[in-house]
Parts: sequence; structure tokens; C-alpha cells
Amino acid sequence: MADSKVSALTAATSVGGSDQLYLVQSSTSKSITADVFYSSISNPTFSGNITVGGSLDTVTSPGVIANNIPVTLLTIGGTDGEMSIHPGKANGQIKVVLTVAAAGGTFYINKSNIAGSGNVQFDTVGDTATLMYHGEDWHMIGGTANVVST
Repeated sequence: MADSKVSALTAATSVGGSDQLYLVQSSTSKSITADVFYSSISNPTFSGNITVGGSLDTVTSPGVIANNIPVTLLTIGGTDGEMSIHPGKANGQIKVVLTVAAAGGTFYINKSNIAGSGNVQFDTVGDTATLMYHGEDWHMIGGTANVVST
């Protein structure tokens, strides 16, 4: 292995947190785990087109909004309905909800774990809510959806 070129190694198609990576630091060859590598990155700068998450949660009827997929797209029919979202996975988690179709009804995320005890209401194409999880609540930090006190 010592005489192998990195470019000649079999390419990995995924990386686990405990996987070892090759690192040259100050002219010395070392190993580092993927967890340590990624946790060492602070204040990253992104440019170009940024995509949040690989898959989308699509909601077409009242129910539960996925808390493990960053973006949810709503298609609202002609009737009203209540949605819920489980507590977040970690403080600082971001969730984006976007209404992509609306046919006269209103969906709302119930207030059970929305900060301020209001329902987040969606009824128009383009209604958005950007939520951040902290403590035990989702906080609306941006968007055009209404927060309605009940």
C-alpha cells in the first residue's frame, strides 16, 4: 500500500463518520476520520447554486411534515387541514415549507411545538415558512405564511 497512488485506489461511493481519510499535514502523512474532518470546518463559505437536501417531502393532504428532510412542498386541495411536525433532531435544524399549489383550502401546522403558540397557516401558492428548531420548539424565522394565534 505504501507505494500506491491515491488516484489508483478504488473510489468510495459514500463516507461514514468513522471512515479513515488520508491527510498530509506539514509534509507528514496522517489519517483522520470523516467525523473529525467535517467537525473541524468552521464558518464555511458557499458560492454558486446551493441545494438544500437531496430529496423533498411532498405533502398533499393533512398529516405529518417530515422533520428529517429539509424542504417540504405543499399541495393544498379545496378543504382545510391540520399538519403537525415532530420535534427537531438538534438545535439549529432548519426546515423550509413552500406552498406549490393551492385550490381554495388552508393547511396549517398546529401550534403544539411552534414557538409562541400560533398555527402557521398556508393558503396561497408561494406561502413559505423557514423554521429553526431550538429547545423544544420550532421558531418561524422567515417566510410569508401567517402565524395565527388561537
